[in-house]
Amino acid sequence: MKPEIIAKKTLSSKEIDLLTRLEFEGKEIYTKEEINRFCGTTQKGAYLIKKLLEKKRLRKIVKNTYLFIPMKAPGGKWAGNEYVIAKALVNGTKYYIGYSSVFNSYGFTEQVAQMIHVVNDKYSLKKTVGGVRYKLIKVLPDRIYGLESRRINREDIDFASKERALIDAFRFYDVKKASDILAEQLKNMDVKVSVDYVARYPVQLIRRRMGYFLERLGVSQKLLGKIDTGIKGYSFLYDTDIKKGKADKRWRVIVNE
Repeated sequence: MKPEIIAKKTLSSKEIDLLTRLEFEGKEIYTKEEINRFCGTTQKGAYLIKKLLEKKRLRKIVKNTYLFIPMKAPGGKWAGNEYVIAKALVNGTKYYIGYSSVFNSYGFTEQVAQMIHVVNDKYSLKKTVGGVRYKLIKVLPDRIYGLESRRINREDIDFASKERALIDAFRFYDVKKASDILAEQLKNMDVKVSVDYVARYPVQLIRRRMGYFLERLGVSQKLLGKIDTGIKGYSFLYDTDIKKGKADKRWRVIVNE
């Protein structure tokens, strides 16, 4: 007997059976294919998905992917875990949770992120799910590396590692703030891994800037030698209106303070 479930008179016995199965599986996100399998037939699955969407026991995340609203949620009010939903939004593409979504947890800033940033190689859009704002940022696949997997509600979710997130800080913040974060956090990181990640990053401007600051923080020339700065032209160290300064030949930057 399931007295607390039967009390929900708006639900049919078949709907209750499916919800019970979904609750037993213990996941937050289910695909159409999974639900069809639980139901036994595609026709039955499609019917029950339609009914449970109407009764706010399923919520569509993207095409053929649904957030399960458990029976304990009053009136269908259920946000779900924001990182599990973020993974569902990119629909199987290569991705990671990054930018401001991890900066606070790594001690880069005291500010709590107001949006979940999902870096991926396919989608570029903004979406709100259950009151949580998501920003999907499309990048080339060669920028998606240096990740760590965390187990959240039976899902493996990919996040930028601390060393990889540091590179994103130079894209997200102005150079002065990013370099201050680098100076403060480098002692808490694997310096070799940090340099390897910088050397691998495909944007020359970022490699030049980070190499310049890493050298001034005392990182060995043996490690820094991995970073390719190119042989043509110079880049400005800071994004300011000042367009002159001393040239650093090693890092090919104009120190325009």
